[in-house]
Amino acid sequence: MKYKHLFWAIILIAVGIIFILNNFGILHFSWYNFWQLWPIILILWGISVLPVKDIAKFGMLIGVLLMTTLAINWMPNHRPWFSHFQRNGDMSWEWDDDDENDNGTRSNTVDQNLSVPFDSLVSKGTLDLDAAAGTFTFSGETPELLAFSKTGDIGNYELTTDDKKNTKNISLRLENKGSRHHFNKNHVNIKLNSKPAWNLKFDIGAASMDMDLSNYKIDTAEFDAGASSITIKMGNKNPLSVVTFNAGASSIHLSVPKSAGCQVSSESFLVSKTFEGFHKKEGHIYETENFTRATSKIYITVKTAVSSIDIRQY
Repeated sequence: MKYKHLFWAIILIAVGIIFILNNFGILHFSWYNFWQLWPIILILWGISVLPVKDIAKFGMLIGVLLMTTLAINWMPNHRPWFSHFQRNGDMSWEWDDDDENDNGTRSNTVDQNLSVPFDSLVSKGTLDLDAAAGTFTFSGETPELLAFSKTGDIGNYELTTDDKKNTKNISLRLENKGSRHHFNKNHVNIKLNSKPAWNLKFDIGAASMDMDLSNYKIDTAEFDAGASSITIKMGNKNPLSVVTFNAGASSIHLSVPKSAGCQVSSESFLVSKTFEGFHKKEGHIYETENFTRATSKIYITVKTAVSSIDIRQY
């Protein structure tokens, strides 16, 4: 049998064995270790395209896997900067609400409330959010254009806006980005006005995001995420919505209305995926049965690695 037919099968088997050995305490493995060893993916890819005989490629592959197993077992189990998150079985993350620092002292929890006034001349809104780490929720509506509330000791967020014709551009970022490495909790709630059409862009660190967007007109929603848990509920208020995920080691749960026609383009590596109610088309395309005739359409692009993605209809 040719090497190319077995290469990724062997990789998947090896990854499964590593997880089993970790569960029995023989190896000491964490996702932090995985991110430290990510260049091994490039090594494996390089082996797969070497112009040598298959037997030589198999030998190099086995050698790399053995060295990786030893490296994982020897690596110190340092706590990364997102160590306040505890991983559960479905790759989601839970935020540690403990208000005490490592030295036992109480942290300074600060509340912050920001808003952007509604302007009847604004027909489109753009939100660019640097989510950093923490727990973020989108739910409900506001008479303002945007309402932001935060509690936690991560520091304050900076809100800036600018206007271009009938569009309001909103940016939310931490005032002191270095502060994100030394905090215990960060809870953020954001409400949007449902009248404008929205373009959303999220840069997500080790965060948990629960977003009910079903009452908003969503033109685009773009997620650039790492080690995050993202739960989204889309609606059919807009005739066309485009959702894009670029994620690594994340858990993504997306709900779409049955009345909307949905198409998924999935380019993923080592991913567990469930597309309930979708039918596979050519290549990496999946569509709902009503995609062609639906008046409201949602286009979803998924580019993920070592993640879990679940898309369902409601």
